[in-house]
Amino acid sequence: MLLWLKRITLTIVLLLLTLFAFLRFQGWQLLAAYTGGGFARSLPDAQAFARQSCTTTAPIQVLSYNVMYGSAFIEAMAARFKREGTGKGELPWSVRLPEIRERIASFAPDLMGLQEMGEDADIQAIVDRGQYTLVSYHLGSLQYGDSALLFKTARFEPLDAGQMWLGNTPELPMSLGFKRLAMIRYVNWVLLREKASGFTFVYINTHFDNAGVNKDPSAMLFRDRIASLAKGLPIIVTGDFNTTAQEARYQNIIGANEIPPLLTNAYTLAHSPPVDAALHPDKRIDHIFVGGPCQAEAEQWLIDTRPLKNGLPMSDHDPVFAKLKFIP
Repeated sequence: MLLWLKRITLTIVLLLLTLFAFLRFQGWQLLAAYTGGGFARSLPDAQAFARQSCTTTAPIQVLSYNVMYGSAFIEAMAARFKREGTGKGELPWSVRLPEIRERIASFAPDLMGLQEMGEDADIQAIVDRGQYTLVSYHLGSLQYGDSALLFKTARFEPLDAGQMWLGNTPELPMSLGFKRLAMIRYVNWVLLREKASGFTFVYINTHFDNAGVNKDPSAMLFRDRIASLAKGLPIIVTGDFNTTAQEARYQNIIGANEIPPLLTNAYTLAHSPPVDAALHPDKRIDHIFVGGPCQAEAEQWLIDTRPLKNGLPMSDHDPVFAKLKFIP
């Protein structure tokens, strides 16, 4: 009897150790990649487009918005555990959704980067489905829209798209962060061509983790991967970087050590009157950047701080909007 108990105990311990190793070393991600999911298309090859000439574009309206828990599934789980709202004072997703949809529509963005979204249905509930094409991560039935992006279908055609995962294995889909078992984050991108002019550029959207142990290496990885890209292709970047312009990490994100820097904040390109100090990028973690070989201008830049009609927060972030234009 004692020997039987020892065998059972040993078997359970071995199974637990195997499960721990499987999770710790991203076994399910590797299994998914090798059995059909495939590895990530981390970023496009700029060399194929290096000779394109810079052309004057019509204004491109760009919106970046962290909606905070934009997921019917998360709301359902919160309801199951008797939690109302998000725990930070914001109302449940289904209550905020109609006004978020109205707010997005008021900007009529050509490009839109969202953060903290859930499945495709959640995203399609806040945009006009007929106007936009969605790029998000799918693995079979799994839909992970934390860094979802959209572009106007009538104006742009996609040439390529993919993701880069913010972790030690950026080509491994659903890769964990630099700190093991950390939140899964990714850089989402699409290579677009403007149908009317042929102007080709890369649009990137991302959401950095809020843990410092992940933010710093994410900034370095991001900078390293866009360095060659920015020399060959125009780039528009949106995202929640969990980083203000006053932090040293910000200099890595924009590639400040390069001459000129790889990316420029759209705020500095705008000819708008000075904004309130609280709205300045020095105090904000959501940004719109522009980079690449073509000169860019920002006809407008703003942060929309309006709450819901009842005065409560629409999200714990405010939408950032810019009207960009590329010129020769």
